[in-house]
Amino acid sequence: METKKVLTRDNTPTEELSATVIKSHHGIQLEYTEVYYLDFAVDEDTGMINKAIKEKHYTKNQMERNLKALKNAYHIAKGAASPAEIIHYRKKYKIPASTFSIILGFSKNTISNIETDGITSLSTGRLIKICIDDKSVITRYVQLCDALDKRKRDELSKRIMEESV
Repeated sequence: METKKVLTRDNTPTEELSATVIKSHHGIQLEYTEVYYLDFAVDEDTGMINKAIKEKHYTKNQMERNLKALKNAYHIAKGAASPAEIIHYRKKYKIPASTFSIILGFSKNTISNIETDGITSLSTGRLIKICIDDKSVITRYVQLCDALDKRKRDELSKRIMEESV
């Protein structure tokens, strides 16, 4: 993946950096990847730039991405499926994201959006986690899905129930 460039205070491009952050919220340990860039320290009272010290700074886009990552970490800690789990599950059983969305009763692009942007709500994430963890639940959803023809439902159910896929 290509790293993003950010202009520093002296108009030189710098790489976007990332680091794992661990935070505690109401006794829950949250771990996520934070993105930032390094630039000179600035004294907030005087506005003076200290070129001897570099510290973390964030663009608006980075702050938004960091907040999404933190929210996603919270949802996962509270029982939601992670985007990586969903991707792994779909690939293991060869289920397209749009089909998986329809099976679960979501709009066609919901799973793709979750895999890209993270879990949208705790209840959605928990439902997906239950379906991923319990083959009988997802098989039941497949069999109840009117949007798929019987042949496709049977094929998917068989694929999911097989142990050695």
